[in-house]
Amino acid sequence: MITPTHSMPEGFLAEEVRCGYTVTAKMKRIWAVELDLLAKFAEVCERNGLAYFLDGGTLLGAIRHKGFIPWDDDVDVIMPRADYDRLWQIADREFAHPYFFQTTLSEDGPFYRTHAQLRNSETTGFIEGDGKKEDVNCGIFLDIFVLDKVPDGMLRRKLWHRELDRKKMRMQMCFDLRGELHGLGVLRERFWQAFFRVYGRKRYFDYLNRKVMGKYARKDTLIAGDITLDWRGNVQWPAAWYEGYCYLDFEDLRLRAPLFYPEIMTLQYGDYLRMPDDVTALNGRMHGSTIFDPDTPYKEWFARHREEYPWKKID
Repeated sequence: MITPTHSMPEGFLAEEVRCGYTVTAKMKRIWAVELDLLAKFAEVCERNGLAYFLDGGTLLGAIRHKGFIPWDDDVDVIMPRADYDRLWQIADREFAHPYFFQTTLSEDGPFYRTHAQLRNSETTGFIEGDGKKEDVNCGIFLDIFVLDKVPDGMLRRKLWHRELDRKKMRMQMCFDLRGELHGLGVLRERFWQAFFRVYGRKRYFDYLNRKVMGKYARKDTLIAGDITLDWRGNVQWPAAWYEGYCYLDFEDLRLRAPLFYPEIMTLQYGDYLRMPDDVTALNGRMHGSTIFDPDTPYKEWFARHREEYPWKKID
């Protein structure tokens, strides 16, 4: 495993039982990489005056466990649109190897995300079936989501939701790497791929990211939400809930959380302090089958597994 710049407490990497769930030594090494990513990300944001907040299961873990949910395997943060855009501008000078600030615009190979990720290039972390190919960084990652303003008014919100879905789908067609489309879907895909060859894939993504998803960034709307993934009602909140912040313990780090985190967690998870009846890894993971190797750089990992993953061509 790469030695993280963030030093871990003595004994952290040992196998441990938390809340009746066994956290293996390998998972502890994965966590160590993710904690290092969190520490680096927070340091860059604090030093540059950028707002960020723990998000999703990471925020829940900080509240309920003062660290990782024992059966979870990733870390999430969220940033207001203006701060997120500023991070894009300074990322190249702030994140040197092994850190890599990844966006659709940062990759030469086919890669599509509507949010950013901070990766450790000396490790392996990718979702099986995600269609990644050569020239795409597949290190262990920190997800960086965007807190965007959402229009007030049900009708306006519904129309904007449709616009988002339509333009995201166009972008997705350009990256259909798994051959899942059939019939008319194939014809639409070919049309948009031809369009992107002329208009430019990265140019369209920049338009989608800044002009479509960030359409209301400078509006005084009452609602804000994470619209980078699917349109979900439980991740749209009163914008005022993110106007202040506090610090919460996350393992041995102190990281920012929204001041109204009880209200946010209640909307998102309901009785968020209640432990699940069936404590398994499935309660903490949304990614499906994720391949993690904290000890091996992703290029080396794929070189060892050419037969299993023939779509990954590493020379």
